Amino acid sequence: MDGLGLLVLVLAMVLLGLAAGLVTGLSPGLHVNNVAALVVSTQAAWSLVLASLPVSPDADAVPLLLAVFIVSTGASHAVFDFVPSVFFGAPSEETALGVLPGHRMLLRGEGAQAVALAARGALLGSLGSLVLLVPLRLALADPVGLFDAFRPWAPAFLVALLALLLASEAHGRGRMRRVLLAAWVQALAGALGVAALRGPSGLPADGALFPLFAGLFGLPGLIRSARDPPSEVPPQREGPVRVARPGSTVVRGVLAGAAVSWLPGLSGGAAAALASLTSRRTSDPRPFMLLLGATSSSTAILSVGVLFMIGRARSGVAAGVASLFGDIGRWPLSAGIPGPVLVLSAAAVLSSALAAPLASWVARRIARGWSQADPRRAARVVLAALVLLLALLAGPAGLALAGAAALVGSVPPAAGVKRVHLMASLLVPVLLTYIG
Repeated sequence: MDGLGLLVLVLAMVLLGLAAGLVTGLSPGLHVNNVAALVVSTQAAWSLVLASLPVSPDADAVPLLLAVFIVSTGASHAVFDFVPSVFFGAPSEETALGVLPGHRMLLRGEGAQAVALAARGALLGSLGSLVLLVPLRLALADPVGLFDAFRPWAPAFLVALLALLLASEAHGRGRMRRVLLAAWVQALAGALGVAALRGPSGLPADGALFPLFAGLFGLPGLIRSARDPPSEVPPQREGPVRVARPGSTVVRGVLAGAAVSWLPGLSGGAAAALASLTSRRTSDPRPFMLLLGATSSSTAILSVGVLFMIGRARSGVAAGVASLFGDIGRWPLSAGIPGPVLVLSAAAVLSSALAAPLASWVARRIARGWSQADPRRAARVVLAALVLLLALLAGPAGLALAGAAALVGSVPPAAGVKRVHLMASLLVPVLLTYIG
């Protein structure tokens, strides 16, 4: 087929991915990995549908088009994912750290602006990822060879990351007490993560992430909101919101995403934990929402680029792309940027660009009626819906894991330490994987 026909099909797949990401992003419990697995398992049916179109692609173009759909879904999902995180307290791994800052903005009348900031960060993070593609390729493969050289040092990196999270509590009065309490939180979360992801939970690793993070970051806040006297939610304001030094904030998020996009087992959650260490200590949650958006988007996009750099899939989206293309050789430096990398990167940026204003619009529509809602009733409805999703998607084992995680997730607020230490539930199992 000619180039114009292929361009039309690529744009159509981007729009289809945008719609799929909207559905998965706004639905707690649905993840882009589910979409990737479904596309791979139904590749033959997709080929028949595409072949029946008036502008039908060549057989060798079908994997690229399906990969465009998966990557576009991932980019769109990374934007819409912040809507339930801010308004309903139902986080994914990538947005878990944004629950508390997002709720703080909601209580200040800035719920829609919190989503808009995260969406803006996601769009800027996707653009920043394009800038880092070639430098990351040079660093990971020849001539630097960081990927092969770093593997023996990966356990030390993870230990250092956990230690830096503890060090972030060492300030002001009572710092020693906070450090010890934070270490206790890390130990509890780490043990829970090991039991969920490597132990007798009865759930596959991918299936355990939803109940684990729903329990750690979602259920405690929802239970508290459903039980305690309601705090008054002010009318939600609309209009632009400014952040001091947005460029440096986005750069930190993109660099954090690049730092973990090639490490096995580490994805958006670990990148967010790393990015949070670079944040200035401030009571203003707005820069953090921008940072999380950039981190989530850059991690998702660069993990796909890394597939072509080192030949290894480091995310569910990248694994889906690898299955579609089959044998993916390493990106040769002399050949320039491979065509599939350019097409997939452009599709991700376009999907983010379309999703950002749409997510902001959805958030504004929700925010307009949010102040009139009964907070306790809304929390109970969302809590019931989340428990129902846990029962349907994860079964009794998932419900038990979410309950145990909720107990652990309630410790940081009671102890007066940051919830970022709960990310040890992911970092510790990955550390043990490297050691073992």
